[in-house]
Amino acid sequence: MKDIHFNRSFMKADYDSWVNPTPSDQVKGMPAPPLQREPAPESALISLPTESRLAVKNNDFYEILTQRRSLRQYADTALTLEELSLLLEVTYRTQKIVGDNVASFRPSPSGGARHALEIYIAVQNVEGLDPGIYHYLPLSHQLECITKATDLEEQIIDSVYGQKFAGSAPAVFYWAAVPYRTEWRYGLKSHKVILLDLGHVAENLYLACEAIDAGACAIASYNQEKCDRLLKIDGEDEFVAYVMPVGKKRV
Repeated sequence: MKDIHFNRSFMKADYDSWVNPTPSDQVKGMPAPPLQREPAPESALISLPTESRLAVKNNDFYEILTQRRSLRQYADTALTLEELSLLLEVTYRTQKIVGDNVASFRPSPSGGARHALEIYIAVQNVEGLDPGIYHYLPLSHQLECITKATDLEEQIIDSVYGQKFAGSAPAVFYWAAVPYRTEWRYGLKSHKVILLDLGHVAENLYLACEAIDAGACAIASYNQEKCDRLLKIDGEDEFVAYVMPVGKKRV
């Protein structure tokens, strides 16, 4: 039981005071890390529609909250680029930057406004996009094409330990953590903060899906190595922490 109690301890408010009493890099005067992973110089960038709010089909806030459910069966219907743009905008688009990368304001809350997550989308059926892996750039509201691929279904299923419903989704969101973005301010306390952030942003995505007559299903059972390899991230300074398939509801 001693190990169990120790493993639980990072959830407590005073965890950093006895595990890591050294000052954070912010306190030491170190510059803040970038607020997003910058695209590779050779990457093709795709600007997303600016009038994505037109994709909203349900403006009833109470109904959106009470009707939200995890969805595991998706219609054979493509998401529009406007719908994907809306999902990204209301979850993670940067609205304001404070100081020299010190904080950014976005629709989902984040501890210290550090927003230590990156969004990758495995696109299988989105109008206007070739199938492949894309990286969202929240500062400019653009997509970076990481790789084009037409055989994603099995790779997606394999990345979540054989959960076949994920492979049928037109788009699969992979949330990757960049821990130092929050560690710069909070040290070891950051890891609790980042997990809280994941819950905040996932709920935004759930509710946004409901507004466009779609649904999502958060997945915490995934193969770390295969997810990271699929997105071409290093698995150390950046690694997948949550997976959410998204698709339109069946009629």
